[in-house]
Amino acid sequence: MKKIQTAAVFLTGCLALAPLAACGTETVNKIAYELPYYDGNYKEELDDLDKPKYNNELWRRGEIAVEGADPLVLDDTANTGYYYAYVTGFNYYYSENLEDWFHGGGFMQLPEDLNGSEAHWAPEVIYDETEEQYYAFFTLTPPADSAMEGAPGPTYLSMTATSKTPTGPFIPVDMSTIRTLDQTKYPQKYAKYALLDSGEYQKAFQKEGLPYSGNYTIFTVDGGIIDNGYVRAIDFHPYIDPDTKEKYLFWSQTPGSIAGVKMTNWVTPDWSTYKTLTACRYYTVADYKKAQNGEQVQTVSYEEMAAYCNEGPFMYKHNGKYYLTFSIGAYDESSYGVMQAVADSPLGDFRKLSDSENGMLLNNDIGENRAIAGPGHHSFITLNENGENKLLIAYHAHNNPNKYTGRHVRFDEVKWITVKDVNGNDLDVMHVNGPSYTVQPTFGIGKEYGDITSAVVKSELVRGSLAEKGTAYALTDGLISYYNRVSQPFDGTYVKEVGATVTSTFEITLDGAHDVRGIMFYNSKIKENMFQKIKDIAFITEENGAEKIYLIKELLVNKNTAYFYSELNDEFYPIYGGSVYADFDAISVKKIRFTVEVPEGQKVAAVSEVAIVGKK
Repeated sequence: MKKIQTAAVFLTGCLALAPLAACGTETVNKIAYELPYYDGNYKEELDDLDKPKYNNELWRRGEIAVEGADPLVLDDTANTGYYYAYVTGFNYYYSENLEDWFHGGGFMQLPEDLNGSEAHWAPEVIYDETEEQYYAFFTLTPPADSAMEGAPGPTYLSMTATSKTPTGPFIPVDMSTIRTLDQTKYPQKYAKYALLDSGEYQKAFQKEGLPYSGNYTIFTVDGGIIDNGYVRAIDFHPYIDPDTKEKYLFWSQTPGSIAGVKMTNWVTPDWSTYKTLTACRYYTVADYKKAQNGEQVQTVSYEEMAAYCNEGPFMYKHNGKYYLTFSIGAYDESSYGVMQAVADSPLGDFRKLSDSENGMLLNNDIGENRAIAGPGHHSFITLNENGENKLLIAYHAHNNPNKYTGRHVRFDEVKWITVKDVNGNDLDVMHVNGPSYTVQPTFGIGKEYGDITSAVVKSELVRGSLAEKGTAYALTDGLISYYNRVSQPFDGTYVKEVGATVTSTFEITLDGAHDVRGIMFYNSKIKENMFQKIKDIAFITEENGAEKIYLIKELLVNKNTAYFYSELNDEFYPIYGGSVYADFDAISVKKIRFTVEVPEGQKVAAVSEVAIVGKK
């Protein structure tokens, strides 16, 4: 990979607030521009620039390194030193840093009884420390069986498999060794591999007493299979409560709801604890029940706009609350995305969050963000770098946002924001700095350099003026604007951009001198407020008791870093989270000063965020 470097000339004798141009300094700039990813379907040449290039010591991007859908990323660094990404199709990838991925191949060894099976969906792997064993949970469509006179098997057969290593081979568990199988109802060869006893499952749902008839069902049984049949269940998510150490299993009662149960062990559900946790298009299961009984209730507008589906659940515990995150819509549609719901216990009652609480956690603005399509079916990973926890989300997106041609895995950072909930109480909610499309600061795992923006102690305006109610603090608050319509009530309150109404200068102060090697300026999510130039970027330090300044004269927005080319419409669209950036040889920096120029004809030029890459 070619090293892209911005060389900056050393300045002396400049007053702290003097216009940098007055220093009479010659500058040499080689700006780190890059192009969007191409998969062979996009316009190959834009402005005669080369294909993407960036310094991967300092930056990362969502290349199609992990091909596949429905990713579960397992942090197995304590055991093997690697992260593992498992995707639909029983393929896995491994990485030491979540940026450089290698294909490991297949990890499942199916028995002869399942030869010819299809639809190997959404495997999730968990490590049980007590048993020192890995469990994989997944679904597949089994082959036709002679016991059914050649009739097709159920659409989805729930299964679990075990292995002593994260790379497998994983061997499916023969459930007939765990429980008694009613062969008069389930005579097929594949019946013994069903993790969920469909008869017990249906009894538990009936006991719950929820209606499920009508146009939108939250519970489906495959017909034509002796008596009870098989309940349609996909996207299994095993979960261990970090405090109680109790085991749970969650899944989609496809298509319309998420369900959960407490597990006695990883192969034995406690059906007395079974519960339906969500109902598509309703904020709560209680609202769904009211609506089925003819009452008027508020529905979730985004779910009304998307295909009828709740799937891909994942559970995360934070500050005593349980966050159930799941996908909505159809995976092959642009509007596929992730919602979040909250409860006080792992089995609810859960409430989907509202617009003002960032209910849509990850999405492409229901199709408005043309650079990304179908961001969904996810998992979370918690990093601890130098004592600082960082939460990441791994999710899939379409390879080509213009048309569905398959999926790959992407990563973005998650931030916690305290909001006022619908009852006026404080509530922490997730915010994703994404879905990202362009180059981002490296996660820094195993690297000397990483994102050190958390070292900023003050961001302030030193010259110029801001848009109404603006504050320079938002420059380095870690929150990047990506949405426009979908989360407007939330973004407008909590995810601020810094808008300059005239050409304005800002100063960022670090908590001491840090070796800095890169800087990135995120543009506005609003086309009319996008800056076109950041100029006079000064890196201020002190040498031998005197102030020294290193200068980058200007960073210009290039349409290939701020706009996405749509082959479908032969048009450029602004990239949410688009940026300009530069890297250079290490400079010891205490302060950074820069100027935002308001383009002619614009009322505002806004910066969403500034990121600093330096020595950790």
